[in-house]
Amino acid sequence: MSNVALLFPGQGSQMVGMGRDFWNNFDVAKKLFEEASDAISFDLRKLCFEDSMADLTMTMNAQPALLTVSVIAYQVYMQEIGMEPAYLAGHSLGEYSALVCAGVLSFRDAIKLVRQRGSIMHNADSDQKGTMAAISGIHLDTLQNICEQVSTIERPACVACMNADQQFVISGHRHSIQEIIKRTEALRVKHSYINVSGPYHSPMMQTAAEQFKVELDQYQYAHAIYPIISNVTAAPYESDRSVVDYLNMQMTMPVRWSESILYLVANGVTEVIELGSKHVLVGLMSKITKRIVPYSLSQPSDLLMLTNTQERKNKRITIRKKLLSELIVTALISRNYNPDSISYTQTVEPLFHQLQRAKEQVNNNEYELSEEEINDALQVCHSIIIAKKIPLDGTALIDAI
Repeated sequence: MSNVALLFPGQGSQMVGMGRDFWNNFDVAKKLFEEASDAISFDLRKLCFEDSMADLTMTMNAQPALLTVSVIAYQVYMQEIGMEPAYLAGHSLGEYSALVCAGVLSFRDAIKLVRQRGSIMHNADSDQKGTMAAISGIHLDTLQNICEQVSTIERPACVACMNADQQFVISGHRHSIQEIIKRTEALRVKHSYINVSGPYHSPMMQTAAEQFKVELDQYQYAHAIYPIISNVTAAPYESDRSVVDYLNMQMTMPVRWSESILYLVANGVTEVIELGSKHVLVGLMSKITKRIVPYSLSQPSDLLMLTNTQERKNKRITIRKKLLSELIVTALISRNYNPDSISYTQTVEPLFHQLQRAKEQVNNNEYELSEEEINDALQVCHSIIIAKKIPLDGTALIDAI
């Protein structure tokens, strides 16, 4: 099974010139830019290559532009590398890119859909009563409590994106957002307002969500060929829930991005590749987990690293070896919580000499552990931790490696 997940960025990743190098080097890029432009009767190539950043940042423009470049990057990835992913995940708009690449939506339909989504979102707050702000340096529970204290039915506010540890976006009525920022300033929290045309992923988007559902219902959705992580649930789409349901909920509910990445870790992913312009999601990765090696495919030159299988293997081994060092210590020094002494003795005692040998190998700078030896040692750690019934939240991570 593949241990690679493909990630797709959302708004905020747009930049003038996005996709140009793909256009210059790959026929598939020309084909998709032309197909996208034809679908919405708008010159998307000109928008991305020549127009101003202000034009490109407009929600109704940014969404089809970002989707197009991400799908181009995916097609280039499959053409040049071809390793099928274990999972797909997209941040907000990026979830639509994932749906296209998983075969759920046709590219043409998706372009028309996100163009309409962008228009509806842009017009959802015509009086500009809402806003969004990035907040960092605060714990999620603290921020959520402040939001609950400030928010009212008339002036709602909430955490709209959980991007990384202590890195969030809040969204809602302008007065409530200002009050939240005022209260968090006393905690020396950093904040910055986001230049968007509405309070996305908040209750203020409810009317827009109802309008957009009418659009969603007009399209056909196929079964996904790869598991897609939902922003709303931070878990794969379930077969008994419709795609329309997931996408409609996404309009008003928060993007649980950090939880989505941790789900990937716990389910065997050791590498992620961000497909699209810039490296926003790669930048977030180090703030969420050190157990995944992140890469980006935003231009053809990125293929040099992605096709270097030995270098990628070396990076995977490095993070696995570091994880092994941590788990060996946990397995050795943690107390036994298992009340069944016979079960504990039968399971753990025969493994301790293997664990001690692994510890010596890890500490021996002259000995290079093979990937197979690391995997075997990780399994020993896993068996001991399970047998001790250690209340370790990250136990699932051992299975992942």
